[in-house]
Amino acid sequence: MRVSQRSGLFSGVAALACATVLLEISLTRICAALFGEPHAFVALALPLVGAGAGGALLYLAPSLVRPPALFARMAALSSLASGATLAAIILLAQRGPASGSLPWHALLYAASTVPFALAGLALAAAIRHAASEMPRLYLLDLAGGALGGLAAAVAIRAGAPRAALAAAIFFAVAGVFFYLGSRCREGEQRASGGLVATFVLGGFVLLAGDLGAPWLRLAGLRRGAPDRTEHEAWSERSLITVDRPRAGTAMMRLGSAAQSPILDAKTSPPPQPEDMAYALHKDQGPALVVGAGGGRDVRAALKAGQKHVVAVEGDRGVVEVMRGRYAAFNGHLFDKPEVHLVLGDGRSFARRTPLLFRNIVIPSAETAEASTTGALALSESRLHTVEGVGDFLSRLLPEGTLVLSRADVDFDRLLALTAAALRRAGVAEPRDHLFACTAAHRTALLARRTPLARQDVEALRRHCRRHKFSEAFAPDRPGTPSRGLLVAAAGARAPGAGADLTPPTPTDDRPFFSYTVPARRLPAVLGDLGALRAEHAGLFALAALLAVGAGLFALAALLPVLAARVGRLRRGAAARDVGGPGSAPPPPRARALFFFAAIGAGFALVELAVFRHGLLLLELPAHELPAVLAILLVSAGVGGLLTARVAPGAATRASARVAEALVVAAALAAVGLVPLARWSLGLGSIPRALLAVAILVPFGLLAGSLAPLGVKLVASITPALLPWCWSLCALAGATALALGALCAMHLGYSALLLGAGLVYLLAAAAVPPAAAGATAVGDDERGPSSAADAAAVAQSAQPARGAAGAQPDVPEAAPVA
Repeated sequence: MRVSQRSGLFSGVAALACATVLLEISLTRICAALFGEPHAFVALALPLVGAGAGGALLYLAPSLVRPPALFARMAALSSLASGATLAAIILLAQRGPASGSLPWHALLYAASTVPFALAGLALAAAIRHAASEMPRLYLLDLAGGALGGLAAAVAIRAGAPRAALAAAIFFAVAGVFFYLGSRCREGEQRASGGLVATFVLGGFVLLAGDLGAPWLRLAGLRRGAPDRTEHEAWSERSLITVDRPRAGTAMMRLGSAAQSPILDAKTSPPPQPEDMAYALHKDQGPALVVGAGGGRDVRAALKAGQKHVVAVEGDRGVVEVMRGRYAAFNGHLFDKPEVHLVLGDGRSFARRTPLLFRNIVIPSAETAEASTTGALALSESRLHTVEGVGDFLSRLLPEGTLVLSRADVDFDRLLALTAAALRRAGVAEPRDHLFACTAAHRTALLARRTPLARQDVEALRRHCRRHKFSEAFAPDRPGTPSRGLLVAAAGARAPGAGADLTPPTPTDDRPFFSYTVPARRLPAVLGDLGALRAEHAGLFALAALLAVGAGLFALAALLPVLAARVGRLRRGAAARDVGGPGSAPPPPRARALFFFAAIGAGFALVELAVFRHGLLLLELPAHELPAVLAILLVSAGVGGLLTARVAPGAATRASARVAEALVVAAALAAVGLVPLARWSLGLGSIPRALLAVAILVPFGLLAGSLAPLGVKLVASITPALLPWCWSLCALAGATALALGALCAMHLGYSALLLGAGLVYLLAAAAVPPAAAGATAVGDDERGPSSAADAAAVAQSAQPARGAAGAQPDVPEAAPVA
C-alpha cells in the first residue's frame, strides 16, 4: 500500500487523537473505580499534561523528530505510546490500589501520562513541520478525538480496561499510517516495520485473549467485600458490582461512592427514615421515586399500599442489572403493573410531567465514607439545588410531601437548602413545614408546601419511635439552636460553624451540594495537608492537580529560556575562540507564548462551563458525554478549517477579532446560560438537542479557530517556536481546569465564564504580529508543491545547515494517489 505523505500524516494524527480521547475516558472510569470519584477529574487533565511535556521536549531537543526521519520517528513514538498504554493499564489494574501513599499514586499517574506525552511529542512534531497544513491537520485531530469519544461509549460497556486496550491498538494504527508515509519519498528515513507490526499485533492478541479468557481485571476495587462479588459490569457511567445475596439482600455498588440494596421478592424492605411520608398518606398516591437504584424505595412504596409508583433512574446499567440477571431475584420489580419506570433525569421528568404527586422520595445512594471524606465535593447534583428542590415541590399536591435523604454530615446543609426552596415558593415560616428523623448514619427530611398540623407531627413522631429512629428536626423541636437559625433566615450560618451551610446557590449556577468549605476557610484547609486528604478528598485532588499543572507550566516557561541562554553563551565562546562574532538565534517571542497560553486557558474554562450545560441540555441517557464531546470537537475543528485561506498578514487582525467575539460570547453566556438551561428542562428531547447544538457550535467555531491562526502567525515569525507555544497552551489548559473547577465551586459557572472572557480579552491584547511580508508558510491551505519548494521553506525556517544535510521541513502536500 502506498499513500502520500499528506495522507499518512493526516490519518496518523487522526488515529492518535482517537486513541488519546479513548484512553482519557477509560482512565477516568478506571481511576474512579480504583481511587474514588475525585481522581476521575485528575485523569481528565492527563492528556493536556502529556501534550505539554511532549511539546516542551521537542522544543528543547528538536533533533528528536525532524526530517528526514520525521515519519519514522512519529511511527516509533506512536508504537511506543501503544506499549506505554499497555504497561500503564496493567500497572493500574494489577497494582493500582496496593498502596495509599502519595508517592505510589504519583507513580501511577506518571505512568498513565507517558502515552499522552509520547503522542503529544508526535503531534507537536506534526504541527512544527507541517504548519502550512495546520487548519486541516487541526480538523482531523479534533475529528479523531470526537471519534474516540464515540468509540468510548461503545468500548466502555465491554470494560474500561478493554477500552484502554482498544486505545493501545489505535496508537499502534497511527504508527502504521506514519510508517506508510515514510515510504513515499526518496531520501526519507524508513520507519521500522517490525516495531510497528509488533505493537499492532500485540494489541490485538492481548485484546482477543482478554475476550476469550478475561485476565485484565481491576484488583482491589474500592468496595465493601470484593471476595463476595458475584456480578461485575461496566455501564457508560461507572463500574457496577453486585455482592452475593445475604439475608435476602444483594448489595449493588455503583463506582466507589454509591450503593443500593436489591431485595429478593420475598424479603420485606426494612424500615428507613425516608418512608415516613407514608405514615401520613398510607396508600394514597401517586408516588414518585427519583433514583430507583436497586428498588428498595419502590418496594417500600408498594408495601405501603401505593397503586401507582413512578420510578426514575438515570443509569441504564442499573436498569439492565435489575431487568437482566437479577430480574427473577427481585420479582421483576420494575415490570410490575403498579410501577412505571422512566429512564432519564429525574428533574427533567418532574418539569415535563403533568402529574401531581402525593409522595416524592429522593433517596441517597452515596456511602457514608464518601460523604465524610469529601469524595463527592467535585460531583454536581441538579436535584440538590434551590431550584431543583423547588421543581419537585411544584409537582406536589397541596398536602403532598417531599422526602430527601442524605448522610448525617450533610443534614444541616440539606435543611438550609430546603428551607430556602420553601421560602422561594412563598412559604413565610419554613420551620412549620419540615420534619426529619435519622437512623444508621442517614437522615431523611420531609418537606410540605402546607404547614404540618400538630396531628401530622405526632403521627410522624409515633412512626419514628415505633421504628427506633432518632428525631433530628421538628417544628416545635429544631434539635439544636443552630438548626433553628438555619431555617429562620435565608443564608444564615450557625455560630462558629466551620462549614458553609448556606444553600449551593440562589440559582443552578453552583450545584456542588457536597462541597462545604467556605472561601474564608479555604487557605486554612489547604494548609493542613493531613486533614485535607482525610476530610476533603475532592479538594485535595483538585489542589494536587493545580500544583502539578502550575509547576509544570512554570517549568515549561522557564526551562527553554535557561537552555537558550546557556546555548548562546556556548556559541559566543566558540565564536570568540575562532575570532568571529556569535550568531545567536532571535530571542523567543513573549507575545506569541502568552497568546498560546491564554487561548489554552480560555478554551479549558469555556469547555468546563459550556460542556457541563451541554450535558444538561442533551437528554440521551448514558450517551450525553460522547454526543457533547463530538459536537464541540467537530465544530472546533471546522472553525480551524475556516482559517485555511487567512494569510499570515491578516491573521493578527482575525485572531484579535475572534478573541474579542469570544469575550462577548462568554459574557452573554454568563448572564443567560444557566437560566436558559433551567428553562429548557421542560422541553422535549429534540428541542433541547437543537438548543445544545446552537450553544456548543458557536463556541466551538470561535475557540477552534484561534490555535490555527496562532500557528500561522508563529510560523511566519519563527517556526522553531511552535512546540514551545503548543506546550504552554496545553499546560495552561491543565492548570485552568483546576482553577476553573475551584472557581465554579466557590463562585459558580457564571463567574467561571466571566473569567474565561477576561482570559480571551488578554489573548486579544497579546496577539503577536506576523512577520513583515511573510507569505511562504501558512499563506493558504496548500503546502509546497514540490520537494524543492519544501526544502526552500525548511531552509528559511531553520538555522543554516550544510548543503548535504538540508532536508525538507514540511512534508510534501501532494494529492492522494
